[in-house]
Amino acid sequence: MAEGATAGGGEREPDEHARFARYRRDFDEATEEDAPALVARVLADPDRAVASSAVRAYLDRRATALLTTPGCPSWCAELTGRVAAGAFSARRLSEWTLLRAMTLGEPWGPAALLAATDRLQLRTAGTCPSARALTALAADGRTRRIRAAAASRLPTVGG
Repeated sequence: MAEGATAGGGEREPDEHARFARYRRDFDEATEEDAPALVARVLADPDRAVASSAVRAYLDRRATALLTTPGCPSWCAELTGRVAAGAFSARRLSEWTLLRAMTLGEPWGPAALLAATDRLQLRTAGTCPSARALTALAADGRTRRIRAAAASRLPTVGG
């Protein structure tokens, strides 16, 4: 639907909704080579909420697919400079990098995990195979839900 187009009831769809939908389509159609420039273009949108939401959705989708692949570090490195303008997007990319390190047994520090968002702590507690990460969250996770999830998984990963 084009910007300002009418929805089914004849009411105009807000421009930000149309731009968000267009950005999502653009990310779906972007090649790996085009994505970093698209991230920078989207983050230049004057509506920070639209820009952050669209980039976050792209980062989450792409990072999920790349998390344990050899191409993930170069993808993250290429996007780091592009997302620096968007604090929310930069933090999300940083958290994906941390999750990769914990998942693959690469160097990471518990302080970074404990300072991370509830979203990352919950994801880690529910899916990460690192006994060290689960131990940290079981003891000091931000919420009772995070601590309980980590504690319940800890015996299954050899903690």
